[in-house]
Amino acid sequence: MKAKEINIEISLLHKLFDYVDGQLVWKEKPSNLKHLIGKVAGCLHRSGYRNIKIKNNIYPAHRLIWIYHHGNCRSDMQIDHINGLKDDNRIENLRLVTNQENCFNRSRLNAKGYTWNKDVKKWQASIWVENKLKYLGLFNEEQDARNAYLNACSINHKIGLKT
Repeated sequence: MKAKEINIEISLLHKLFDYVDGQLVWKEKPSNLKHLIGKVAGCLHRSGYRNIKIKNNIYPAHRLIWIYHHGNCRSDMQIDHINGLKDDNRIENLRLVTNQENCFNRSRLNAKGYTWNKDVKKWQASIWVENKLKYLGLFNEEQDARNAYLNACSINHKIGLKT
């Protein structure tokens, strides 16, 4: 998913929050909600990501934490949770990636790029390219499906391949 441009000053984040163990903690709360000072900012969305409201705008916590540490990032880049846990916003677990790089983390299976299709009783290979799933075919042998995926990776994925 393409991220929205976040136009928030790093100085404002440092004024409003302390960073503690992967969380932004209120140190100054605007308006009449002073009772939140010292509390973890935001709440978990049903998607599993933490969101934080600042001046009537809702922001993903992981993007705010990235900005807090590194300054703003381009809207065409995404923040990846390296370990795949959406609520683990420790800065060492976040990295700036392209959409394609972020898609690599969608599958946590050892057999990336192919799966057993029980309906046809064959191995099916596919690959994500520019946010679209590309079908590579059905195969009798698991190794053939894996090879089809690896070949498609070498053509379509321009970054390091994790096999």
